[in-house]
Amino acid sequence: MAVDRDAAFEVARAVAAKLHVDDAGIELLGPIADNAVFRLPGRTVARIATAAASDRALREVRTGRWLAAQGVPAVRPLDSIEQPATVDGHVVTLWHEVPGASMASTAELAELLRQLHTLPVPTDFDIPALDPFVRVDEHLAAAEPALNASDRSFLTERLGELQAEYARVSARLPVCVIHGDANRKNAIRGADGRAVLLDLERFSIGPREWDLVVPAVYQRLGWYSDPEYDAFTTAYGWDIRTWPGFSTFAALREFRMTAWLLGRLVREPRLTEEATRRIASLRTPDSPRSWSPGT
Repeated sequence: MAVDRDAAFEVARAVAAKLHVDDAGIELLGPIADNAVFRLPGRTVARIATAAASDRALREVRTGRWLAAQGVPAVRPLDSIEQPATVDGHVVTLWHEVPGASMASTAELAELLRQLHTLPVPTDFDIPALDPFVRVDEHLAAAEPALNASDRSFLTERLGELQAEYARVSARLPVCVIHGDANRKNAIRGADGRAVLLDLERFSIGPREWDLVVPAVYQRLGWYSDPEYDAFTTAYGWDIRTWPGFSTFAALREFRMTAWLLGRLVREPRLTEEATRRIASLRTPDSPRSWSPGT
């Protein structure tokens, strides 16, 4: 369930009060959807979700602590308080800010994923199996009032096709620890020059291809240049585009990206043009893409 903007700010102010920091310095980081993420004074980042996300929030905190124990560079949850916390009907997790953060390079992202994919499966807490269709139905349902009948029908039919294709392609793939949402915003470099992973909510056990297809899709969309993508594959040691299942995984990733955008459409009508463009692309898989990454 999407977080209400006004409620999220109220929760952020309440958290600031609990931490005894000035709420005048609160800063929203990125768009509000499943989570609202705020920078608080004192180099703390608060992730706020609805109470329904309490299990996921607990898993994120445990994942952050486990990655720290494994020596994997990733965001770290605060250890000074009990987490996750419940504030005004919302679930809150608190993380150490990465000072001076900027987007990591594609090569740095590849190094982080390569390290992650070699980790043993943790035994001290449960990690879910990858669900590549998680929340897609919810996003499409939220978009229904803003979609015409033709688009609704197409998206429903295409989702069914992708579910069948994914089951067939993934049936015999080896699995490992994966990030689950290895997009361009989820690896950052701090002022100390060290790159770290963040946004651990989709951390799961699944095929490494689910992580690796994201940079390849970004290259296809023009969001990564050819040299940037080449740097990624060189650092990781493999180009997923040579894999026979690539087209299925890429199509599913593009569908998920579109569904996530559509889920915001009713409350953010400004996204209508981009949504229309993306649906048209899904209808013609081989056509050039001109999607906007800034939505």
